[in-house]
Amino acid sequence: MKHLRLVITIIIVSCMATIHAQTIDSENKQKGGAFDAPGRARNPIDRPYEKKLLRDNTPVPLQPLDEEYIHYSSLFWRVIDLREKMNLPLYFPTEPKGNWKSFAKIIWDVVDSNENNPMPVRIYTTEYFDIPLSNEEFRSKLSIEPITILLWLTDPETGEQVFDDFTGEPIAIGDTTIMQFADPKDVMQYDIKELYYVDNQRSMLDVRIMGICPVLQKGAVLFEDDEEDNAPAMDAPPAEDEGFTDEYTDEYAEDTMEEEYPEEEAPAEEEDLAELGSKKLAPIGWFYYPEFRPVMAVNEVFNPHNNANRRTYDDIFIQRRFSSFIRAEENVHDNREIFNYILNGLDQILEAEKIKNKIFTFEHDMWEY
Repeated sequence: MKHLRLVITIIIVSCMATIHAQTIDSENKQKGGAFDAPGRARNPIDRPYEKKLLRDNTPVPLQPLDEEYIHYSSLFWRVIDLREKMNLPLYFPTEPKGNWKSFAKIIWDVVDSNENNPMPVRIYTTEYFDIPLSNEEFRSKLSIEPITILLWLTDPETGEQVFDDFTGEPIAIGDTTIMQFADPKDVMQYDIKELYYVDNQRSMLDVRIMGICPVLQKGAVLFEDDEEDNAPAMDAPPAEDEGFTDEYTDEYAEDTMEEEYPEEEAPAEEEDLAELGSKKLAPIGWFYYPEFRPVMAVNEVFNPHNNANRRTYDDIFIQRRFSSFIRAEENVHDNREIFNYILNGLDQILEAEKIKNKIFTFEHDMWEY
């Protein structure tokens, strides 16, 4: 009897719950409104999953150092040339591809002070991190030599250029100056300052990067499309002395001999050499590497072996996945660079290898076999 009462009670409660739910549903339909709208859909992404690991990534903590345990130390300056194949991940992409940006583009973003970035990373004038640059000074370093373009007179009705009746040349009405500013893809190398030291606490020779300096390739550059647009649209007038050329001209004539054996061209003057070498390398400023690491740790680098496991720029520098050569070693001569006392390029490379071998030999001689 007790079991029968329990079964009847459960059936009655279930029926009442069903009737109550149908009543609420009918009331919502009569009011013309449905249930609460679902939450906002996530922003579009280029993968079927969201990459959260990189967003929450933090720099790997380094071993704390104490001055009393530093047995030996020396400063070195290196150059990372982005034209080398191993350094291409630092140069590409030239344009941002979603979250994938070049190292120079990241520098442009973190230095710029705007609403999205109220606390920009500081950039310093020298590698000793003593004088910080303002945002205006940083922008002034990005300017390139301006170029001057002539303006030609055009017919207002047809839009064609107007030529002089006597000379047949286009008429110039003035000129304009175009200001040029550097782009992240104009960064062609990075200078890094690093410290080699011997830690007695761990009994090893280690290296720490202290600063990074992007170097621009500056110079007045006019693209081919601009040259075609601004060049005078005129055909070369026919020469007045142009005469009939005989089909049976003597192949040993004087003119033919001159074409076969032209005179040697005179060497270019200094002004021509200066124009050819108008591009120059100009350092922008120095970043304090420990201060820059949190930004590098949340920006990914393309991994050709496994795109699902991309590295970060912090991994590239901590793991030293780049190719470089030594530019200078800390010395008594005001830390002079190699090219200041060695002029030949091959000898400069040999001197850099000599310094690198000295570091290797010093570490090797620390141990006895």
